[in-house]
Amino acid sequence: METDTLDYFKRESDRELLRKRAEKLALTISDDRHGQEGDYGKREFVFFRMGPHTYGLEAASVKEVMIPEDIVSVPCTPDFHLGVMSVRGHLWGVIDLCVFFGLEDKLESDNPGVILLADDYTEFCIAVDEIIGVIAVSEAEVKPLPEGENRFTSFSLGVTSDRSTILKGAALLLEEAFVVNEFVGSGQHGLS
Repeated sequence: METDTLDYFKRESDRELLRKRAEKLALTISDDRHGQEGDYGKREFVFFRMGPHTYGLEAASVKEVMIPEDIVSVPCTPDFHLGVMSVRGHLWGVIDLCVFFGLEDKLESDNPGVILLADDYTEFCIAVDEIIGVIAVSEAEVKPLPEGENRFTSFSLGVTSDRSTILKGAALLLEEAFVVNEFVGSGQHGLS
């Protein structure tokens, strides 16, 4: 049975037929998405609340959102590192952006939700009070923040008319401070 299936896919005409079907399906999905009135030129952001304020994060950087069962604190880590959590047997670091940015806002929830961010090299979670949802926003709707010298502005794309701050997911994933690599008692200190 298995060799029959392999022989079937080896035939040139069948591979060509499958390739054409895949191309047609891909074109249909792309055409439908760009054909929706008002969605052209918009990007999707995952919106969430930390303290009293609302933030958006580029959806392309988000792997998953969830409410963890438990966040376990890790000794010898910075204050903004809340700990780690297990997701299907894989440990993820959990970051408190309010503390990292030095904001007056504090997480209000005793059981925060998390947004899992990932790219090819880095992965960690951001603790949030509430996950609002995915919303498409055009670039014209995002106005730049005033220039400042704090860490917050370098991670922000800007602010929307409803005062939601849009964060750069890619910039957060590049932040070396979020990667904990400290060996207690080994003579190596710091974060990398």
